[in-house]
Amino acid sequence: MFGIKNILRSVVSNAVAIFATAYIIDGFNVDGNLQVIGIGAVVLGLVNVFVKPILKIISFPINIVTLGFFNWIINALVIYLTVYLVQGISISDGFFSFNYLGITIPEIYLSWFWTLIAASVSIGIINWLIRKVLL
Repeated sequence: MFGIKNILRSVVSNAVAIFATAYIIDGFNVDGNLQVIGIGAVVLGLVNVFVKPILKIISFPINIVTLGFFNWIINALVIYLTVYLVQGISISDGFFSFNYLGITIPEIYLSWFWTLIAASVSIGIINWLIRKVLL
């Protein structure tokens, strides 16, 4: 489960997800430094391994009541903890818009909380896509 190959896959997918999320979501800011992205990927992996299971155990009753939707809040807390620990990654108010292959989502204003939720959704989807398709 914690082999070198799996750790490298996790770090690479986290780094790509952080970079892509910073490009997609205006309020998720990453300094243009590969070192910051690498440190953020490692910290996100460590927080996912050590903190996220504890949060899931603590929030199990709420998760049952909300039919699993509270997992998005847990993911947002994990991203917030990563942002708090890594110098060079920040969350602020921002705008979100999407235009790809004719699919257009108009520009939406997001407060920092909704930027955090959008970043957690974005990182989760990108990580899932990378792990299922590429790795």
